[in-house]
Amino acid sequence: MVIMRHLSALLSAAGLYSTLTVANSTQGCGKALAPGITTGGTGSSNEVNFTTTKGDPRTFLLHIPTTYTPDERRSKLSEADFNPEMPVVYPDDINNYLGKQYCLDNDRVYVTGMSNGGSFAARILACDSTASKKIAAVAGVSGAYYQGTTEDDCKPATVPIPCNGRTPFPVLEFHGTNDGVIPYAGGPRRHRCLPDIPHFVIEWAVRNDLGTSNHSSSLYDGGVTKYTFGSGSSSGLTTHYKIEGVGHTWPSVGGNYSNINATPLIVKFFNKACFDGI
Repeated sequence: MVIMRHLSALLSAAGLYSTLTVANSTQGCGKALAPGITTGGTGSSNEVNFTTTKGDPRTFLLHIPTTYTPDERRSKLSEADFNPEMPVVYPDDINNYLGKQYCLDNDRVYVTGMSNGGSFAARILACDSTASKKIAAVAGVSGAYYQGTTEDDCKPATVPIPCNGRTPFPVLEFHGTNDGVIPYAGGPRRHRCLPDIPHFVIEWAVRNDLGTSNHSSSLYDGGVTKYTFGSGSSSGLTTHYKIEGVGHTWPSVGGNYSNINATPLIVKFFNKACFDGI
């Protein structure tokens, strides 16, 4: 599925070998890792087979991270220096299945993705009345936040962005100003309308009752601007990183001429967010 290609669901676990003493833990708490499941090491992602509730067979990759794996050349979500704790799961419909096998905290389920995967996280799941109640936070990277059903009369700065998800909802967004696939300024594409990124982010800020004002910080000699919405305990509930000169990619120092690593910022944002508040 193209929409899932760059999608990673992060399931935060506390002690895979012990009982998780929180109110919303899963059935897998207290169970040891299944035979054959490995942790860490390059290429150590585990291929897991299961059957969905509709009876469809599915296969997904599960990585319990300590080091980098070649399956994550873009995000490096299994890089121990970036993400020392969260198991990383590659698609499909697997959250319920994993909860029966591993000790997870249902109040700390996070979703991030790039391009269509970013849209799946920050537009589809976050705006779904059911799914948004099962996810603590999302992060979109170079997201394709399509709206409407036609390119006609596309107005990127004002296009309506309907959303039926829960609020408040923590949203983090990264986008390069030189993105030639999903332009920062938005516009007509593939028979739909892409909002400009400031409009998409501000809509989330308003939805989160933070208003349209923000605090901007110039980082890396002006190469990155961070926009933070909200104040006090709500500060950063909606956050956007505008990255100058970077194209359609997952920002990573050295890999794509970016001067910012998105992954550790995403993990830090997720670690602050749960259903008790950011």
